Formats: sequence, structure tokens, C-alpha cells
Amino acid sequence: MKPFENFLDSSVGLQRIIEIYVKMRQYFQSEGWSERDLEKPPYYSPQLMSLHQNFGNELKDLLQQVKDYGLEIDEEEFNEYLKPILSKIDEITPLSHGNHKRRNQGDEDY
Repeated sequence: MKPFENFLDSSVGLQRIIEIYVKMRQYFQSEGWSERDLEKPPYYSPQLMSLHQNFGNELKDLLQQVKDYGLEIDEEEFNEYLKPILSKIDEITPLSHGNHKRRNQGDEDY
């Protein structure tokens, strides 16, 4: 295990990233979105924009924190470290297969 992996495994920043990502997936589930919808979202709600911004900020902050501690890591290694973690979350928060009626922005009864 690389030193940066030991650091990340116990970091509070990683826990925040996981929490935000789970909230994003739960949001997608509640809206009835499919994986395909994530490629080109049907709409951007304020809640989704906030989650997305927080997620990006936490990623950036954690990568910088690892570097500030003098651990060698580049963005590609960081992303490769995160990939299986986020994939596991994807597995436990599956999205629709596109068969469900999606809520369109402005719908009152969803």
C-alpha cells in the first residue's frame, strides 16, 4: 500500500467525499434518473448544483491536503484510488433502467 493510500484511508476528507457522493446518488434515485441521464442530465436543480460543487471542492481540497503532507500523488493516482470506492457506492445505489417516468423540473406531483 502506498503512503498516500494509508493517509486517505483514514482521512476525514474522504469520508466527506463519500457522504456527498451517496447524497448525489440518492438524489438521482429519488428523481428516477438512469446512468444514461448522468451523461446529459435532464435538468439541474439547486440541490444538485450544490452537491456537485461541494463534491468537486472536497476532491480538490483532499488532493491538496495529501500533497501538503508531502505525500507523492498526482491527480490520476488520486482518481484511480477513488474509482473503486465510488463504484461500490454506485452498486449499492442503483439508478433506474430508464423505464420510470422522470420528474421534470417544474412538476408539482412527483
